[in-house]
Amino acid sequence: MVINRTTGSITIWVYDDEGASALSVQSALVTMQQKLPENLITKVQTISSQDIIDNVLNDKLNDETKSILIMPGGADLPYCDKLNGLGNDNIRQFISEGNIYIGICAGGYYGAHDIKFAGQSSEESYEINGARELALFSGTAIGSISEFTDGQLYDEAVKSKTIVSLDYANGQQDEVYYHGGAYFVADNDAEFNIVATYSNGKNAVVSGNFGQGKYLLSGVHFELCPRVYQQYAVAKTDNADIEREQSLWLAINHEDYGALIYREIARMVEGVFLSNKQA
Repeated sequence: MVINRTTGSITIWVYDDEGASALSVQSALVTMQQKLPENLITKVQTISSQDIIDNVLNDKLNDETKSILIMPGGADLPYCDKLNGLGNDNIRQFISEGNIYIGICAGGYYGAHDIKFAGQSSEESYEINGARELALFSGTAIGSISEFTDGQLYDEAVKSKTIVSLDYANGQQDEVYYHGGAYFVADNDAEFNIVATYSNGKNAVVSGNFGQGKYLLSGVHFELCPRVYQQYAVAKTDNADIEREQSLWLAINHEDYGALIYREIARMVEGVFLSNKQA
């Protein structure tokens, strides 16, 4: 796939504010540049909640300049606290006018109409349930998926991290890092695409149209960068867990890690950009 750079420019914004995981943010800043076609991207940079409220996303956008907003992993309640109201209104306008939203783990929950989340803290389980204002995907994001982690609900411990197998709509398979993400259950009348499913058949990555733009929501961390993972995870791990963290690092430390989802994003960019150019 090649998009002629003379036809326009594409900026990737990575949300970096309260709730966003440094591991996910810093990884996305690297791999979005590395793994999307190099002729596609003009620049990759962070964006804050105040920037979004100030409508930086929509400033000077036109048929020649398009953008992708990455909502990374972390915790989605702080996203709600910062962006509910005007922030989400601006994001929805941004997408509907021909741009793209990519939600990863917490960002995937945040992009669904409803969430049902169970986690664990200080040996006690907790739940976060409710509607989400952004509501790009007409359905519910449900997690964490403890069947993949020997019954362990999401927490910061290494036992709640694992590698899962994904099956793609085109028949391909790969293995991707999982840490507390969702599976996506659509409402009966929802129009969306299944990009990939978990080994249990539940939807791991979904995409769809929103106005003239598109969204992709992922329950897995396809964006991880090995160098960043070494810095933010392996290097900070207690000796008791170091072997498991190193095995996770090895699983993401190859050239094709996350490539199938990145190819889907590249197709989305091409579809949005070219269709809007021809409209």
